Amino acid sequence: MILLKDLKEKYKNDEVIVNQLKLEFADYSELEKEFDNFWDNGFMEEIITKSSNGNGHIAGAGPVDYNEGKIIYLYIRRMKPKSVLEIGHAAGCSSVVIAKALETNGSGTLHTCDKFSNANDPNLIPSFVKYIKSGIIKEYGDVDALDLIPKLNEKFDIIFTDASHESDFCFPVAKLLYEKYPEALHLYHEWSFSPYSSKEAQKYISIKENLNHQEMAEREAFEETFPIKDYDHFGFYGSCGLGVTRLKSKPQNIKVYYRLSNQQAGINKNKISNASKKTCLQNCINKFGKENITVIGDNLNVEHIELLRNLGVRFIEVSNGNGSGTFRDALNLAIKENLESDFVYLLEDDFLHKEESKGLLIEALNSYDSYVTLYDHPDKYINKENGGNPYIEEKGEVTRLVKTENVHWKITNSTVMSFAARVSRLKHDKHLLEKYSSNSITNSFGFFTELSKEKGVAALSSVPGFSTHCETAWLSPFTNWEEIND
Repeated sequence: MILLKDLKEKYKNDEVIVNQLKLEFADYSELEKEFDNFWDNGFMEEIITKSSNGNGHIAGAGPVDYNEGKIIYLYIRRMKPKSVLEIGHAAGCSSVVIAKALETNGSGTLHTCDKFSNANDPNLIPSFVKYIKSGIIKEYGDVDALDLIPKLNEKFDIIFTDASHESDFCFPVAKLLYEKYPEALHLYHEWSFSPYSSKEAQKYISIKENLNHQEMAEREAFEETFPIKDYDHFGFYGSCGLGVTRLKSKPQNIKVYYRLSNQQAGINKNKISNASKKTCLQNCINKFGKENITVIGDNLNVEHIELLRNLGVRFIEVSNGNGSGTFRDALNLAIKENLESDFVYLLEDDFLHKEESKGLLIEALNSYDSYVTLYDHPDKYINKENGGNPYIEEKGEVTRLVKTENVHWKITNSTVMSFAARVSRLKHDKHLLEKYSSNSITNSFGFFTELSKEKGVAALSSVPGFSTHCETAWLSPFTNWEEIND
């Protein structure tokens, strides 16, 4: 276990923690100085001596730690909310962090409740009582949040949940918050205690025995209740971890991660005449903009390197010798370099696109949390006994047709390993993406089949196709692709 007094120095020198904060808050140095002054001048000592039944010196024993508290402080100082709701104040440690930030803002009220505590509880830390008296904290004592929330009339900009950890509380409270406060920023404690959490996140947990002996369902409740197509879900490492759920922005751009192999396109395959590596790349540049393209180049030869330099395209050289390795490189880079709300397009080097392609991908991704392709694959119109998709009968698949502003899309059972998606979608499905790219050849059909069964997520394919794989036998129908120029 880790001592609370050691966390400030530990976290401020941890590159992983610092990078998480920079990614979300950019330059937060001045606000960090504010928080450090607050932390060092009495607040940390108050937590240690007055909270968690005498165990306040142990990080993760109940209250938010240095990093978790600082993140809450940063959000409130940046967003300047008028009203904050806290579910579960216990001794009042996180409440005081919120109240201090509101006080520094110069306005705002914290509404807080706890089923097992009230304003007269002798276990409250003194600063909590001080902020009640000042009017910054409004405390609803001895009340179940499930009963209180439906009665509240305030509009809350930020909501922090740190109460019961069990499923029979977490899921109902998440449902209430989603229904009543869908536009609020939702923060919650114990984010790292989840089967969804990475091994890296769990390394920061202070009291590791809680991983095996205590149910903490907060993360599952928020991620399963607030739809991933509409909400960003992410978190910050800490003694317990701090989860964040917020409405997605609607990006108007898309980054392309372009997998270029040194091998000649179309070995043992027939490609249309205008589908050289150079023309496919130039087509992608013209449709998506070279500033949005990163080429992952596998064993690039001198000719390809010179081509990329002349075109002014960013490129990263790798040495895999197979498509699966290059796909994983592109996947990992797309996740590393972008926010969860961003759109990315993982693309092979033998596709052509029509003029409308970029806008249509963005249109679909802003409407559906799915994998999106502009490739209307002909195998969906060929019976399985004739070499088509295994689920095709009577020259078609059982599906639904949906539409966005400018085009129809069909929900299809699979596509190739060139698709667009939101980064949060890739992160949620990364274990499956890696599983089906672990051999020398990617297995797109296996990935989409298991994805559909495990998570109910399918692919959207435009009808008609606005892009094509350039093998002559598998061109998107109803377009003469040999007439598509750069």
